[in-house]
Amino acid sequence: MLPYLFGLGGLLFVLCSGLEREAAASDRAALQGVASCLLFGVLVNHVLALLLPGIGASLCAGAALSVVGILALTAAKRALVARLFPAAWLVPFLVLYGACLYLVAGEPVSGWDARSIWFLHGKMLFYHGSVDAGGQWRLPSLVFSHTDYPLLVPILAAQIATVAGYWNEYLPKLSLVALLWPALLLLLSILGAKWRHALFLCVPLLFLGTWLTNGYMDGYLALYAGLGCFYLGRWLDRGRRLDLVTGLLSAGIVLDLKNEGMLYVLILSALLCLFLLVSRLGLTHLKGGMWRGGAIIVAVMASGWMLWERKKHLFQLHNDLRLGPESVERVLQRLSDGSLAVVLKYLYVVDNVNLSLGVFLLALVVTARHKERPRRGALFCAAVALIYFAGIVTIYLATPFDLVTFHLPTGDRTMLPVHIMLLAASFSLFDSAEATSALS
Repeated sequence: MLPYLFGLGGLLFVLCSGLEREAAASDRAALQGVASCLLFGVLVNHVLALLLPGIGASLCAGAALSVVGILALTAAKRALVARLFPAAWLVPFLVLYGACLYLVAGEPVSGWDARSIWFLHGKMLFYHGSVDAGGQWRLPSLVFSHTDYPLLVPILAAQIATVAGYWNEYLPKLSLVALLWPALLLLLSILGAKWRHALFLCVPLLFLGTWLTNGYMDGYLALYAGLGCFYLGRWLDRGRRLDLVTGLLSAGIVLDLKNEGMLYVLILSALLCLFLLVSRLGLTHLKGGMWRGGAIIVAVMASGWMLWERKKHLFQLHNDLRLGPESVERVLQRLSDGSLAVVLKYLYVVDNVNLSLGVFLLALVVTARHKERPRRGALFCAAVALIYFAGIVTIYLATPFDLVTFHLPTGDRTMLPVHIMLLAASFSLFDSAEATSALS
């Protein structure tokens, strides 16, 4: 699956000329380039599956484009391919890939949401051979399954089962490797030779724990939300085109994983525009082809989202939270009856958001003691995390279901992105400080 996705992602370097120079600048940049290729391939594959009439057709079209991408890379950018895949990396890559396979496919799909939402949807796509699933999305018996959720992982699971020729409870979980392996490469690219930062990079994986292996999407949503913030924040600080590309691709993954991705991308986009306007970086940071590269990625992101929104409209699929104008009255009512204090107690205290915020504030104090000003990247990550937290709290207040029995028990999952984004903000403080000292 990974060579297929890399070939599709190779079109990124073909379409965004000049990006290969940044990807070939160092080993860390090369790891980031490989991960970005895979993520772009995942998003293009998602668009093909939603656009074409069947899973088999999308695989054939994707395979043809993948071959074109690999041939184009090897013919026109042979030096880049050699830089991205040096012989010395073969064994570490295989070990890392084997570790991903063991972690993800070592046990069957077992969690309720995993079996009843993501992989049930994938099974429907596999047996019907198309995203339309034979029109069964509207069956009353599937109301419990959140049929309006995005299909990024179900599509990958159905494609893997289609190639294998059968469905079981282990094989479709390989779709998670397509998300876990690029994320690990990105974490390694951030780490580089600075092994003293290993703690910062191990914390997200240890923090997410089983959420990366049990078939739920919450762990991957949190991981890519943190990576998107970090790389876009680093682009604000350094202006590297590859960071912009990686950040946008990570945001695209979040958008197509769960409905919370829409809230995340909305906040991310608004704050990115605000930071660019306030710091007057628009013209200096978006020159030299950045408009073109960013536009290509945003077009792919928007295409997948709009295609699925169109299908939801055709099948009349609606979210069970029933958010709308009537939600304002519900929020005002719950603000007056003390529900806000209950929600904040659970999410901020019980689910330990206060600890992650404390880590960020402690990192701020450390940088202040070294007489260093926090740079834009760290502030950007923290702002996205806090506004996302406020958005989730508002959604809890706006929904018609009982808070204590229905929503608050899910706080350990819905707060994962907040934790990881605050950790990304903490690391960005030290990453920015090292960049400043390296330049001085």
